[in-house]
Amino acid sequence: MQGFNDLGFKALRLFIAVLDQGSFSAVARREGLAPSSISRQIQLMEQALGQQLLYRHTRAVSPTEAGRLLGHHARRVLAQWEEAEQALQEQQDEPTGLVRINAPVVFGQRHISPWLGELHRRYPKLQLDIQQTDSYIDPLQDGTDLLFRIGVLGDSSMQARLLAPQRYRVAASPGYLARHGHPQHPDQLHQHQCLAYKGESGQQRWFFRQGQEPWTPYSVTGPLTGNHADTLTQAAEQGLGLVMFPSWLIGEALHQGRLVALFEDFEVATSLEPQQIAALWPGSRRLSVKVRTVIDFFVETFGPIPYWDR
Repeated sequence: MQGFNDLGFKALRLFIAVLDQGSFSAVARREGLAPSSISRQIQLMEQALGQQLLYRHTRAVSPTEAGRLLGHHARRVLAQWEEAEQALQEQQDEPTGLVRINAPVVFGQRHISPWLGELHRRYPKLQLDIQQTDSYIDPLQDGTDLLFRIGVLGDSSMQARLLAPQRYRVAASPGYLARHGHPQHPDQLHQHQCLAYKGESGQQRWFFRQGQEPWTPYSVTGPLTGNHADTLTQAAEQGLGLVMFPSWLIGEALHQGRLVALFEDFEVATSLEPQQIAALWPGSRRLSVKVRTVIDFFVETFGPIPYWDR
């Protein structure tokens, strides 16, 4: 078919993105283009091939039989092209190209953003697109190359590089401890004001254990609950009560003395399942040089014992 000679890789990528997202506007937001531009690209493809590729509905689009067939073959072509691109990059002296990154909001602010200048100085030919969200995303549909995520690792469709375990600390301000005393055992929590995180799944419980003993859960109360960790941390620094948060979140406050660590003889957590800080990428993709470079940079930057735990 002569029309295939008129199709470019960019047009095929946009077409696959529309198939995955089911929407011109969603792809347009991701690519920084107008929805009409995406729609026009698909129309040009249909004209070149002489076949309708998409059914256009009010709020979504869906593939015709021809569209599904083209999508199947286009994915194979693009995958082979990506492999060729990666093979060529591996022959270059330094990594080059765009890396799309997604990271949690607060972790990204604390431990990704401060290092972007150094990453750019070291690898000036890298271009980064960083989106920060705490919501689940599908990296294949969203076009993301690398995700930083915190929690229990359980998605077998993703490959992972562990960056650090998530460790929790209980802390309070020096002023609070001067007024209310320094608790030595979690059984004393009922005598203290506790500032607990409360999200969509309800208020977090606090778990404690010593050595290999079983975990003991504690329900805590206090003058403030909330769904924003920074707000609760600032309240603790102002002397409102105790908080339990990851060390990457309150490590700086501990180092600077704005908060004081409690229950140092106990292991503390908000879940009985081990949680990890990890870099993730789709298991169906070969890890490219540019993505591996970003991962290796943060592995080196965080260190074998992450700097917030030292």
